Amino acid sequence: MNLAVFGTGYVGLVSGVCLANTGKKVFCIDINEDKLQKIKNGIAPIYEPGLEDLLKKNKDRIVPTTDARSAIQQAEVVMIAVGTPFDGQHIDLSYIKQAAKEIGQAVKEMDSYVVVTVKSTVVPGTTMDVVRPIVLEESGKSEDEIGFCMNPEFLREGNAVEDFKEPDRIVLGVSSERAEEVMRRLYDGFPETDVMVTNPTTAEMVKYTANTLLALNISYANEIARICETLEDVDSEDVFAGVIKDKRVSPIINGERITPKLTTYLRAGCGFGGSCFPKDVKALASFARDRKVDGKLLDGLLHINKSQMEHIFELGLKKHGGEAKKVAILGTAFKPDTDDIRESPGIRLAEFALERGMEVHVHDYKALENTKAEYGEKLKYHEEPLAAVEGADIVYVATIWDDYLQIADEAYEARMADGGVMVDCRSLYKNRAEQPWRVRVGVGKKKQNQNSEVYAD
Repeated sequence: MNLAVFGTGYVGLVSGVCLANTGKKVFCIDINEDKLQKIKNGIAPIYEPGLEDLLKKNKDRIVPTTDARSAIQQAEVVMIAVGTPFDGQHIDLSYIKQAAKEIGQAVKEMDSYVVVTVKSTVVPGTTMDVVRPIVLEESGKSEDEIGFCMNPEFLREGNAVEDFKEPDRIVLGVSSERAEEVMRRLYDGFPETDVMVTNPTTAEMVKYTANTLLALNISYANEIARICETLEDVDSEDVFAGVIKDKRVSPIINGERITPKLTTYLRAGCGFGGSCFPKDVKALASFARDRKVDGKLLDGLLHINKSQMEHIFELGLKKHGGEAKKVAILGTAFKPDTDDIRESPGIRLAEFALERGMEVHVHDYKALENTKAEYGEKLKYHEEPLAAVEGADIVYVATIWDDYLQIADEAYEARMADGGVMVDCRSLYKNRAEQPWRVRVGVGKKKQNQNSEVYAD
C-alpha cells in the first residue's frame, strides 16, 4: 500500500515513518525543501526519541517530495497532517483547505479509489463539511470513487513513536464501509488493539474531548494546590494520594490496587503547554460558544492555566523579597524528551521576567536552538544548566529533565546569588530534604511530614 502524507511536522512525520516501518511506501509532502532534504538523508528535523533511528531504517520506503500531485496519484490513502493554528477566535483551516484543493485536483486524473484521511486536529464537522466538498468539487468525482476518514492521533510528544507503534486505540471515523476496509489495511502490522469505527464528526469530537479531559485534570490539580498553599502543613500531593485511593479511581482487582496513569495528571505544576492542549481547549471553547452552548468550564481551564504560570512566577518573587535582577529558567521545552517550545511554561516564565526588565538566562537539553530562533538576543543561552544558574536571584526549574536530578543541592546553592531562591515548579526535587532557598508548588506554608506516601509517575 502507498500512502501520501501532507505535512512533515510532529504528527505527519511520526505517522509516515511509523507506517513505513510496517512495509508501506510513504510519500512525505512538504514545501520546505531543507526539511525534506534532512528527511532524505535520514535526519529527523524534529527531536523525538526513536524517530531518527526509525527514519534511517526505513529510508528506502520514505519519499520526501514537494510534488504533491505525483505523490497523491500513487497513493491509496492521502493523509492530511498540516497545522491548524488558533487565530485568537477559531482554528485556522487555511492549510487544511489548501491540502484538500490539491488532493481534489490530483484525484481528478486518477481511476483508482482513494481515501482522504484527516489526521490534523480539527473541530467537529471539518472532514465532512469542509474537506469533502472541496475534494469532490475539485475532482469532479463522487463518494463512490473517493472515501473520507477522520483518523485522530493520540501521540504524546516525547513518546510519539512508541504511542504510534503500540496504540492504545485506533479511531476510524469513516464515510463508508469501503473507506473502513482501506483504513484497516493501512494499520496492518500493528499490535492488536481496540478499533473504534464511527463517523468522521464523532471521531473529531473524540480527539478534542480526550485532550480537554487531560487539561481538566491538570487545571483541577493546580487549583487544589493553590488552596493547599494557603494552609499550614498541607501538601497537595499528599491530598491527591488520599483522593486516588478511592476504588472508583484506583480499583482493587484480585487484591491488588491498580493506579491508572490518568492520576499522574493530578499533580501541581506550571500548567499545560505544548502544541495540543492549549490550542484544543481554546478551539473547543470557541466551538461551544459558536453553537450557543452555555458552559464556562473550558474557559475556566484556560483562566486557571494562565493564572497558574503567573502565580508560580510570583512565588519566586515573593520568596526573594519582591524583586530580582537575574532569573534562570531551567527547561524551555514544554515537557521532557522534546524540543517543542510552543506554549511552554518555561518560556512564559521567561517572558514574565523580561516584562519586569530582568536579565533572563535559560538552559534546555534539546530546545535551546528553537528558543534562540524565537527569542534571539532577548535571552542568554547556556549549554550547561549550572552556567545558567550562576549568580541568579531566582531559578525556576520548569521542565522535568531527568538530568536536572543529577545536580546536587550544594551545587545549586554554590552557584546562585547570595540569598538566591529556587522554585521547583513540577516537584522534581520532592524527595530531597527541604532547603530554605527552595519553594515547591502546591505545598502548604509549613510542610512537616517528609515521608508521606505519594503515587509514582
